[in-house]
Amino acid sequence: MKIKFLLVILVALSCVGAVVFAFAYSATAASDLAPKEARKLIAKMAGIELHSDEVRVKDVSVTGDSAVVVAQIETAFRFEKKGDKWRVAEIRTGNNKWEDLDLLVAALNSEKSSRARAELDSVATALESFRRDHGAFLESKSETILIDHLNPTYLRLVIRFDPWHQPYQYEGTRTSYVLRSLGPDGKPDTPDDIVLSK
Repeated sequence: MKIKFLLVILVALSCVGAVVFAFAYSATAASDLAPKEARKLIAKMAGIELHSDEVRVKDVSVTGDSAVVVAQIETAFRFEKKGDKWRVAEIRTGNNKWEDLDLLVAALNSEKSSRARAELDSVATALESFRRDHGAFLESKSETILIDHLNPTYLRLVIRFDPWHQPYQYEGTRTSYVLRSLGPDGKPDTPDDIVLSK
């Protein structure tokens, strides 16, 4: 059974029929990105080998050195029934090539965890600079207030949300702090939380 789907930014998979795929493409001459080239790049991304007729480019929007491509991708999903519930088990990524969806999600969450750690490290470095200049860490229970105090003097980029689109958390006293991402499950105080503290 074939199900059409559109992906939103790279490999964020959603198993609901039709989903939008926004493919960010950077190149020195992004204005040269033609629909045919975009279709080929999408068909071969991340080791996926789809036939070019399984990718239909709907729109190419170029801004400077990047482009957003809205495309429709036709593929197949393999479902399995556990007890009385169905779940998506695999996605077809090419001619008779199937990928375990749980492995794809785990790999994506691993990458997001690494990115969250790096962002928290950046905030922690900025906090240390703030402490050197002010003699103490910022006293607050709000990550928003923290970032407002750190940006732009100590932190070049505004970092408010983790890779799972949840707000980072901060709790600080004059002598210590805890920075936290709720991790893939989005729930506080679970084993997948990413925490930096001092």
